[in-house]
Amino acid sequence: MPQQTHQLLVTYVEGQTLATWSLNGVPQEDGDEFKVYAGDKVAFQFEGPGDIAECVLISGQMNTRCHGSSPFTEGNRVNLKAHSTLNVGQNLGLWGFTISFSTRNSDGTSSFYYLPDPEMDVGSVPPMGD
Repeated sequence: MPQQTHQLLVTYVEGQTLATWSLNGVPQEDGDEFKVYAGDKVAFQFEGPGDIAECVLISGQMNTRCHGSSPFTEGNRVNLKAHSTLNVGQNLGLWGFTISFSTRNSDGTSSFYYLPDPEMDVGSVPPMGD
């Protein structure tokens, strides 16, 4: 099965601290999970007012099947402003992550946003023909 790049869009609105997200164009709810395979990529994009100033993703294990500190080869604390596309490593299981970010507004002020709890299930690649 060829590796896939999943598009995760974080949408934020001025005056609302909590951001929302969609995966490959499909809106997701807080706590929703999505399936990826080892070797896939997740590309993070942001849509909202102001320019992204700082952006950090922190990941963690959601079940005992997980081993290691992160599902991403880049680690469990990633600067998404510098690395907007992350590589899914070989650590299988259910992983959660949060994203905290700030924006620079046109009037020179900053705004802060938070995406609380997407979950990513890293599975093994199914046999060919499935």
